[in-house]
Amino acid sequence: MILDEIKNRRSVREYQTKDVDDVLINEIIKAGQFAPTAMNNRAVEFVVIRKQETKDKIFKICGQEFIKKAPVLIIPATDTSKTNCPVRDLSVASENMFLQATSLGLGTVWKNVSIPSQKEELKKLLGIPNRFKIVNIIPVGYPESESPPHTKQDFSKDKIHWNEW
Repeated sequence: MILDEIKNRRSVREYQTKDVDDVLINEIIKAGQFAPTAMNNRAVEFVVIRKQETKDKIFKICGQEFIKKAPVLIIPATDTSKTNCPVRDLSVASENMFLQATSLGLGTVWKNVSIPSQKEELKKLLGIPNRFKIVNIIPVGYPESESPPHTKQDFSKDKIHWNEW
C-alpha cells in the first residue's frame, strides 16, 4: 500500500558510506519518469552523480554537507521548450522518486536550488543545456539512522474543508 511509503518517507541528511547499486538508482529514476507531466510532455531527464570530485564541486556551489556525503546525487531537469509547467513536472517526478527510494530502503531529501547563480553554475558544471530547468538536487543513500514514521497525530481533519472554506 503506497500509504506505507508516504508514512515512512522522511528527509534524510545523514547517509551510510554503503554504495547504492545502479539497479536501485534505475528503479528510482523509473518512478520519476512515470510521473505525470503537463500535457504528457515527458520532458524530464536526470543527471546521476557518483564521482566524489563532482559532488565536492556541487557542495562548493550549493553548500550543505550531505551533498558531499550522499553516495549518489540525482538532478532532475526538464526541457522548457516542451513544457509550460516545469516546476510542477519536476516536483511530481521528485516526489515519485522519494517514495520509490523509501520503498527500497533508501533515504532522500529535497535540496532546493533556487538562487539563479547556483542554477547556472550547476548547469555549467554538469553540461545541462540552457533550455533545461532545474529546481532541486536529490541526494540518495542508505540512512545513517532510522527516523520514526508519521503517525495518526500528524493527520489533521481540521485542515479539510468540504465544499467550501
